[in-house]
Amino acid sequence: MMKILVLNCGSSTVKCQLYEFQQLPDDPMLPLWEGQLEWKSSSDDINLKVTSYNGASVTQKLRKKSPDSAIKTMIEYLQNGSTAVISSFDEIDMIGHRIVHGGKEFQESVFINQIVKDKIHELSELAPLHNPAGLVGIEIMEKLFPNKPQMAVFDTAFHHTLSDAAKIYPLPYKRYEEGIQRFGFHGISFQYCYSRAEKVLNEKLSHAKILICHLGSGASLCAIKNGKSIDTTMGFAPLEGLMMDTRSGSVDPSILLYLMMKKNRTAEELYTELYKKSGLLGISDISSDMRDILELAHAGNERAELTLNIYLHRLNACIGSMSASLQGIDLLIFTAGIGENSPFIRKKVCDNFSFLNIKLNDNLNSKEDTVLSADNSKVRVLLIHTQEAFQIAKDCWQKSR
Repeated sequence: MMKILVLNCGSSTVKCQLYEFQQLPDDPMLPLWEGQLEWKSSSDDINLKVTSYNGASVTQKLRKKSPDSAIKTMIEYLQNGSTAVISSFDEIDMIGHRIVHGGKEFQESVFINQIVKDKIHELSELAPLHNPAGLVGIEIMEKLFPNKPQMAVFDTAFHHTLSDAAKIYPLPYKRYEEGIQRFGFHGISFQYCYSRAEKVLNEKLSHAKILICHLGSGASLCAIKNGKSIDTTMGFAPLEGLMMDTRSGSVDPSILLYLMMKKNRTAEELYTELYKKSGLLGISDISSDMRDILELAHAGNERAELTLNIYLHRLNACIGSMSASLQGIDLLIFTAGIGENSPFIRKKVCDNFSFLNIKLNDNLNSKEDTVLSADNSKVRVLLIHTQEAFQIAKDCWQKSR
C-alpha cells in the first residue's frame, strides 16, 4: 500500500490530493482527501476548502497569509480536525508535483533533487505563471516531509515526440540550437485523456487519429497519431495558440514590435497585456470566465457576443490545422473546464465541422466520460473529465516500482 500526495501549484490556485494505491487501478480513483486554495491577487484573502472521503469538509478564509504559509495550513488538515485521514505525516510515502515546463531536458517524470530544482528554476522564464509556483511547492513539501521522495511530472514531456517540422520555428536555425522551439503543454491531461478514452471505448487506439481539445482557463489542442503527440497549439511558452481566459493566444508578432518601437511600450507592459489582460477578459472587458461570457452573450450583450465569436473562430481554425496534421479525425475529445462543462461550445464546434460528418447525440451532450456522438457520426466524439492529479499519482506509483 502506498500513499501519494499530489500538489499542483498555479498562479492563483493550489490543488492537493491524497491517493492510496494498492495496485495500479484500471479506472480513476477518488482521492482520500483533497484541498484547494484560491485567490485573485497576492494581496487578497485566500479561500481554503478541504474535503475528505468520509464526507467531512472545511471552508476557511485565510486572512493576510502568503500562498506558501497557506499551503502549510492546508496540509495540516491532513492530520488535524474533522478532515484528518492520517495520524502522522510519516504515513505519506511520496509527493508528486505538476511542473508545467520541462524544456528539452525532461522527457519523462523524474525524482527531484537539487539539479532538477535548479533546472526548473532556469525554465521559469518560459513559464513565469507556473514554474516558480511549482518550485515553491517543492520546497514547502521538502520542509514538511523531509526525506520523502518527490517526483516532478512535466506538462511538456508528452510532446517530446513532436517531429522537427512540428517543433522548429521558421527563425534563423541558430535560435533552435539555442533552445528556442515548440514544446507544447497540458501533456499530463492529454496523456490521461488518451488512456481513459481506451477504457471508455474498450479498445486500443494506437492506430486512431485523435484530436483532444483541452479547453480551460489555459487551453490547447493536441493531435495524437500512433499513440504519440504529433502536433499541438501551444509552443515555446503557454501563450501560443488558442484564445484563453486572460491570455491572448497567437497574435501577429509585428503588433508587439509596433507597440515597442512606435508606442514605447516596455517588454514588461507587453508581458502583462499578453498574459493577464487579453483573451476573454481583454475583449469583453467584463470577465475572464466563459460562464459569464456565455450568460451575457445569450442575454444579448454585444461585447460578450463578440468575445464568444472570436473564441469560436480561433478554436475552429486551430482544430482545422490539427486535423490537417492528422490527415483526418477518427476521435474528437473534449476536456477541462470549458470543454467538460459547456455543451454549447461542443455543439458549436461539432456543427462547424459537420462537413466531416460529425454528429452529436443531443441527449448525451452533457454526460461525463462517454461517447457523445450519434450512431451515424463518422467521427466519434467523447467527453472526458480530465484527472491530472490521478495521472500524476499513477506516474509516481509506476516510477517507484
